[in-house]
Amino acid sequence: MLCEEITDGTRNATEFVDYKTNVPYIRLSNIEGGKLVQKEMKYLFDLEGIEEKAIVRKGDILISKIISLPKLALVDEVYDGAVISPDIIKIRPNDQQTQEKLKRFFSSDIGMLSLKKMAVPSILPKISLKQLGDLEIVIDEETEEGIRSEQTNLKQKLHSLYELEFNHINKSLPTEFWVENQFLVERLDVNYYRHYTSDAFKLLKHKIKNEQWVQLKDICEIVTYTVSPKDFHNKEIRYIGFKNIEANSCRIAFAETISFEKVKSRARYVLKENDILLGVVGSYIGEENHPLAFVTKEYEGALASSAFIVLRNFKYGAAYLLWCLFHPLVRSQLKATRRGQLQMIISIEDLKRIYLPVESPEKIALIENVVKKFFY
Repeated sequence: MLCEEITDGTRNATEFVDYKTNVPYIRLSNIEGGKLVQKEMKYLFDLEGIEEKAIVRKGDILISKIISLPKLALVDEVYDGAVISPDIIKIRPNDQQTQEKLKRFFSSDIGMLSLKKMAVPSILPKISLKQLGDLEIVIDEETEEGIRSEQTNLKQKLHSLYELEFNHINKSLPTEFWVENQFLVERLDVNYYRHYTSDAFKLLKHKIKNEQWVQLKDICEIVTYTVSPKDFHNKEIRYIGFKNIEANSCRIAFAETISFEKVKSRARYVLKENDILLGVVGSYIGEENHPLAFVTKEYEGALASSAFIVLRNFKYGAAYLLWCLFHPLVRSQLKATRRGQLQMIISIEDLKRIYLPVESPEKIALIENVVKKFFY
């Protein structure tokens, strides 16, 4: 299954207001040139009486149900929560990669022909939702391979910018070591010292001494203030936990709309645009799939789980900080400072002391350019 949901719009929207509200009513006339436009847009006072199937979210694909009026548009953050008319079909892909594939397919000649073949005969032929759900999608393998190749090249370029020999990082940890001058009373776990006596940390110490490396606390704010439960009592919130993150692309895939009471023990941080979410709980700390995501405007005001810490007010760009957090020597530090057996965690105090590289302005600009192409 490529999609979570394939539905059409509502017939219950009959009363409109003569002013702009937070509930736009999207008709076919509001789809022009592959985009949603406000021209002659109608608005509903609220969602009372409107079925959930007719409410769209960012990332949904909208297509015309009427064969003779072929139209397609992608829902952006401006129309998140809008309502669609019964002549529009909503397709909700499982993920962004699927969204891109479906958009390319329905925009192609073969995609348009496929839609025409599933029309229900009538005076005004319309697409059958059942047949659309059973449609077999033709994937352009050459295009897909081109995209994968471009992503691979960008990833390799990002790695090359670390200017590291990766065998330094991937060597197994020492099994015998002396820690007389490094022993910390608060750290009695063996793995901590295995990391700090490894070749990776010898390389890190060399770089800290000979290059410009600074601690995380010196280049951004680590948010420590949390929400007050009384501010959200009996309210619905948009909640973001680990399952809402696409770690490979550093994106928030979606926010869960839920009663605050159900997550009040976990909902901690009110998010702002341009924040970075960094996971601090679980076995993924310091690994390739460490939960990490950039907060876009769409998710401003959502509440993030206590399984994250929030980074804000960067001395350098967010894209550069993302690159730093993927740095092999930074990941090694995250692995070394995590603690726990059944449930691994990393403390805010330990995070503050994590060292990150500071490159030249020219290299930072290059890194940010590549990161934005790869992740954004």
